[in-house]
Amino acid sequence: MKAFIWLNILFLVNIHGALPRVDPLVLINQGLVKGIKASDGDYSKFLGIPYAKVDLDDPFGPAQAAPEFEEEIFHAHDNSRKCPQTGFGPVESSGNSEDESPDCLQLNIYSPSKASTLNPMPVLVWIHGGGFSGGNGNQYETPNLIEQGIVVVTVNYRLGPYGFMCLDDPAVPGNQGLKDQYAALRWVRDNIAAFGGNPYNVTLAGQSAGSGSVLLQLYSQKEKLFDKVIAQSGTPLSPDMFVPGDPDLAIQLANYLGLNTTENQKALEFLAKTHHSLVTGAARSLSMEFRPCNEKSFSGVENFIDTDAYALSNEKKIKNTPILIGNTDMEMHVDGDDFLEKDFFYTRLDEKFSLEPDQLKEIAEIVRHYYIGDRPITKDVESEAVAFQSDFAFNHPIQDTITNLLKDNANPVYAYVFTYVESGEEGAPHGAELDYLFNMNQLDDKVRSVTEHMMVDRLTTLWANFIKYGNPTPETSDLIPVKWSPVTETTRPYLNIVAELRMEERFLKERMAFWELFQSVYGKYRKTVH
Repeated sequence: MKAFIWLNILFLVNIHGALPRVDPLVLINQGLVKGIKASDGDYSKFLGIPYAKVDLDDPFGPAQAAPEFEEEIFHAHDNSRKCPQTGFGPVESSGNSEDESPDCLQLNIYSPSKASTLNPMPVLVWIHGGGFSGGNGNQYETPNLIEQGIVVVTVNYRLGPYGFMCLDDPAVPGNQGLKDQYAALRWVRDNIAAFGGNPYNVTLAGQSAGSGSVLLQLYSQKEKLFDKVIAQSGTPLSPDMFVPGDPDLAIQLANYLGLNTTENQKALEFLAKTHHSLVTGAARSLSMEFRPCNEKSFSGVENFIDTDAYALSNEKKIKNTPILIGNTDMEMHVDGDDFLEKDFFYTRLDEKFSLEPDQLKEIAEIVRHYYIGDRPITKDVESEAVAFQSDFAFNHPIQDTITNLLKDNANPVYAYVFTYVESGEEGAPHGAELDYLFNMNQLDDKVRSVTEHMMVDRLTTLWANFIKYGNPTPETSDLIPVKWSPVTETTRPYLNIVAELRMEERFLKERMAFWELFQSVYGKYRKTVH
């Protein structure tokens, strides 16, 4: 009876469009969804809405269409579900959560109360990071952005072996996690208007692996279901973003877990019936890497990525797309003293270039001399080690990505470097900006300083302006006293996001020029990812 009453109210709202949104009850294609009125702002939360379904008899395969709700009203109150985590750290710390399940394709929507079909608001779809092996869409606090008049959507997608196993097999060609993300974008296009979002004013954003995912969505041949892009500290050109497909991964996992087989199909059937914590635990024990890959072509199977990372291009889709892209100033940190035990210059270059050992040793010496001169690798060169690792994995690949986006006529392209740190810290590490967008690193007993509160307001205003207008500084103010200039084919201005906000030219210009020259000579030896 309650559902019938609510349906009649919603029907009247649709006829008499001037009536306010019936909040927090929404009618979508799957049925009625009831959210929660937030206690920390004037908005509603709709948590754990399934945007697609995983067939548990085939958890590595394509997602199925979003199911209709079994109950009269779907109570969108619980976003504890996570995709199985391969994770980081000790093997025993991953894959054991009771909240994990391969059937994890859910999203969360945070919508200002004033948003409605008559007053649709811009939409931010956020793709989480975590190295394609960990993380979830439930770990973000969104009030700072919602206050700016934005509907925020955060997304779960399959990870590790369930999302990124690339086999020489049409059943599991690879990149399923990216395909899950696309299914979420399709769901948003079809349903977000009911939550007061504008389906034709969508910004796709992410950080780290999420940022690489966002750019791969932009490069893919699939329909463009978003209008603007924010890419934070991640790009397909990073050496750690792609891996070659391995046709034996499923067999190796099954063998490790006790099945003696050399056939993919038998291995996949066995793994499908094996508890996900054992599968992810085996992947950890075997040190397997699951990331995007260049899919093999199969008849009747549509690829998501069908080219090497360095060949990615899609001018038809990228042309005139506003893009905001950048990174922190100290992306990489050295883990303890591990880097002292090996020549990390040689090791990292070996990951990216196909050269004979003697030649590789020669170019490693060139790079080593550039960063540390003739000094030995000791604790004294730790800051230089961080600089090299950051340049190699983030700084130069992101500058390279900007160049490629300009070639595909992306416009405008706004570049930034986040350098703000609290007193006593050396530089902003990977993910530092997330604290100011989503309160990621806040402890219950931590009190922000006046400057930190300003940084929250500043960063969320810049990002919100871009999401709304495609321009982060449509006007200046006391909070944002500078105009953010976009990059061009000949100039590289960037916004230095620090307490004293300022525009600067060519981030780390000497080091980036070194890598440009290095690439012009040795780029032909880069390893391709197949």
